[in-house]
Amino acid sequence: MDNHAFSLAHAQQAVSSSKQNVLTTQILAGDSLLLIDAAKRPLDEYVQPLCQLYKLDSSRQQHMILVLVATRKRLLQLRAQFEKQLDSRQDLICAAEESEAAAQLLSKRSCLLIATTAELSALMTQTPQLLTDAHLDCIVFDELDRLQAYGGSCFQALELALWQLCSKPQLVVTSRLWLAAEMQQLLQHAKQPLVLLQEALEAAVYGGLQLQVELGNSGAQQMQQLMDYLQQQPYKKQRTLIYCASETDFQELQQQLPKDDCILHRGRGDKPRLDRWQRQNTGQILLLRAHAPELLVDNVQSLIHFNMPSTWSQFRKRFAVLKTQIPNALLSTTNQQQLQSLILLNKQSQRMLPQLMEFMQQHGQPIDEKLAATHAQLQSLVARQCVICPVLLLHGHCLTPTCQYRHVLADVDRSCATVPTAGFIRFQLLKICTPSHFAARLVAHRATAQSSWHTLPVQQQYAELQQQLISYYAMPEHCVAPNPQELQQTCVRQIAANSYERVCVTFVPPADSATPQQYQNMTVRVKHLDLNTVICHAKVSVLLVCPLTWQQIDPLALDVRLIGLVPYNGEEIWQYSDIQPIAELLHPDGIYEANVVSTLAHTIFVDNIRGLQLEKVSYEEQLQCLGKFDSNAKQRLQQLVKTVAS
Repeated sequence: MDNHAFSLAHAQQAVSSSKQNVLTTQILAGDSLLLIDAAKRPLDEYVQPLCQLYKLDSSRQQHMILVLVATRKRLLQLRAQFEKQLDSRQDLICAAEESEAAAQLLSKRSCLLIATTAELSALMTQTPQLLTDAHLDCIVFDELDRLQAYGGSCFQALELALWQLCSKPQLVVTSRLWLAAEMQQLLQHAKQPLVLLQEALEAAVYGGLQLQVELGNSGAQQMQQLMDYLQQQPYKKQRTLIYCASETDFQELQQQLPKDDCILHRGRGDKPRLDRWQRQNTGQILLLRAHAPELLVDNVQSLIHFNMPSTWSQFRKRFAVLKTQIPNALLSTTNQQQLQSLILLNKQSQRMLPQLMEFMQQHGQPIDEKLAATHAQLQSLVARQCVICPVLLLHGHCLTPTCQYRHVLADVDRSCATVPTAGFIRFQLLKICTPSHFAARLVAHRATAQSSWHTLPVQQQYAELQQQLISYYAMPEHCVAPNPQELQQTCVRQIAANSYERVCVTFVPPADSATPQQYQNMTVRVKHLDLNTVICHAKVSVLLVCPLTWQQIDPLALDVRLIGLVPYNGEEIWQYSDIQPIAELLHPDGIYEANVVSTLAHTIFVDNIRGLQLEKVSYEEQLQCLGKFDSNAKQRLQQLVKTVAS
């Protein structure tokens, strides 16, 4: 079961999944490869064989390999690996650093060109014959899920241009997700494709897996849901496995399931019975009590999770049991039974519902209304303690499977009465977070261009609150550390000897068995509510219980974001070095104006920023150098706001 070496190789001809060096063999033969692996390790296994292929073919004139990456950060990572593998650095061309000489170099000799979507698009605009003059043999789409997410329409246009240049190139594609529609389109252009899946759940989705999720409030209801499922599914004609981690539930299942139709496995002593089950085609249900690394079951058709494991990664590994039942989608003659998986969630295991819902949405799995409603309710309960994904607020979506931020909006994200939802705002700049994101405090608002400015008392409220906090915590009896339950509320952080700020705790590590001393020294993540909107780390020992009266005051700082402005090179997030050019034009404590586009809780999306001390031309020129306007990102963000407003 614990098959860490899981891999599944499917091609237009029979390929053994245990074949050694299948990846290297495929690339050196000039064939195409789609590599899918949702694990946290880098998808870099193709680099060495690709360099070997380049060396073998380097004697040919104008032989070129194109490596397309999503971000500048990823480009630098891969460049270091390519330089290590290639004998000469001159064989490697980075579009951005050598843009002026790139066209000449490409027309004269063989090379390996690595570029982001934005860089290659700009290079082809400057030199339309760039790739036409070179012999493009191989195209690498590195991290396709990110290329699509952050390349947008630019990437789609680039794809079309590449297909016109070479309809059947050698393709090397890596991705964290099996993106069915996109992958099928790529397979139409690929030369002798091989799909190599190294992650169990993504392989199951590739094979047509259908997930069914049921929510239960009690053990009896959960048991009934299982029995209903077994009646609907012809389990006597399938190979069915039930995971059950709880001893109590295991005993209950043992009593409820028909004895003649169920085989139990508790440990190594039951292995002979399992061997007999392996030799059977259909019939008995295999009931597993706990993690069993000695088992090598790989021919299950219906997988049932009566109990969920403790982590999402363990849940994904469970699907390795479907391995030999996954149909080869590249063969038109495939005719195998539909793969099914039932997931039973109780109150304890509902913590995995957000990840499960996001996975189902990414892969187009049907989600019923009851499940969506429960998920929305759960999100509302944890929304304040879980920060909205910064990539989501920048691009309008995030496709990182391992992202730990919140991606679904909740009631807490609805706009509040103290934040303008339209018109124009005047704000004091508190901190430049990125070129498109600023921590701010509102100064004034006007509803239309013709109306007059209405001064907002936020500055005065902040000064009064600071004096009240100082006076209150000057008395030692008020300096009480919050207990675990009080951490879920607004707290006060002691910044210095006579300085206090309201914060909300956005992450608390597990501390069930922590001693009082360990609890006091525990580090949590907090978000400032009034000083700015920065998220930072703090020890519990510097946090204090906040009186309810002050908890009810809305945050006095908020976020201002330029909607649709994204990093020029297709970066997932802004780099720290991008802030400096903006800091020379915008200054903390300066007063600026902006047009309100839409509002999400304490975030105001604007389409421009103006100020008496701001040189408009210089500021716009700097933004054009650092970033670009993405209309699709703007539309996604506006739609995101509508979902929580409706």
